[in-house]
Amino acid sequence: MAMPNMKGSSSPLLRAMYIVLVPVVLLIVLLNSGWLQRLLPAAAVHGETYSVVRYNYYYFDYYNAFLEENADRLDELHYDPSTNAGQQNYADGVTWREYFRQQGEQALMETAYYCDLAEAAGYVFSEEELAPIQRRLEDNEAARISYGIRSASSYYVSYYGPGMNESRYTAELTRSVKAQAYKAHLIDAYQPGEAEIAAWLADHSGADYQGVNVRAITLKAISDRSTGEVGTPQLTALSAQLDRLGARYAAGEDFADLQAAFSTRSAGDSAGAMTVTRASDLPEGLLDELLGDQAALPDTLSYVDEAEGVAYFLVIDGFAGSGLTLEAEAALSEAAIAAQEEAMGGYQVERNPIGMLIATS
Repeated sequence: MAMPNMKGSSSPLLRAMYIVLVPVVLLIVLLNSGWLQRLLPAAAVHGETYSVVRYNYYYFDYYNAFLEENADRLDELHYDPSTNAGQQNYADGVTWREYFRQQGEQALMETAYYCDLAEAAGYVFSEEELAPIQRRLEDNEAARISYGIRSASSYYVSYYGPGMNESRYTAELTRSVKAQAYKAHLIDAYQPGEAEIAAWLADHSGADYQGVNVRAITLKAISDRSTGEVGTPQLTALSAQLDRLGARYAAGEDFADLQAAFSTRSAGDSAGAMTVTRASDLPEGLLDELLGDQAALPDTLSYVDEAEGVAYFLVIDGFAGSGLTLEAEAALSEAAIAAQEEAMGGYQVERNPIGMLIATS
């Protein structure tokens, strides 16, 4: 912006306009550059300061996932992504922006808590536990290319705000993955006593059954390009894809190769492995097939969840023992972790009023 001639011939109006406009222009330049977002603190958690960029990671990570998961029901939820989230009411006077902030802050607190626990314990993360980091980066790169975004820098700014780049994103992603891995480790490592298990079983009666060890490949239907919906043609295509996958496995292709190439990895660990019980997060119809007539359980199983538009190809690796006991151990482990998380009360987010003026915008 050229500086107007400020000598005697310049008018008071021009001088006043210059005094007002220059700071505004400079502020806009600084905001677009991401410089302020990298320096200004937005919040603090348990004594650690989070810049606007770091805070935005948790906000937009939740926000972007929310849009993806609810793409076909945003009207039903009364949320319009083309309108400022701070100007839309979520519930009881809470705006959608505040709702997204609260959800992001919950993830931030949990991440800080479990990362601190892991560091204090000297925990060493395995390659498998850290594998989701690289997968997420690869998914982001694939999305960048498919959307025609010219560079990784532009991609991360587009989705996470000014000041974000791949390096800063990866740092927070790594913390998030480590936090969830350590939480899962604590749940798996917890060993309830026989008396605890017996008490749980006494309160949860039912016929016993065998837990089933499986390896899963999950496929997701591709929604209609014009409507964004999954209908009969899309489900038919999904079933055909599932049949081709089963045929390739039957012909001798390695499960790990197929799982790495095609699975959405929405079930099981990074290799698709899981132990299925009645409490497993699988469609009810699929659970019925796995836990019903177990004497006739096949070597592989294919299933399409039409309600969710997701297909499952399972390799059955054998039984895992009493299903009710496995349910008891899992429930007691989660209860123990929930009790431990009461200590998370000291990990509340303390917002910085100045930083929050530009956070999540």
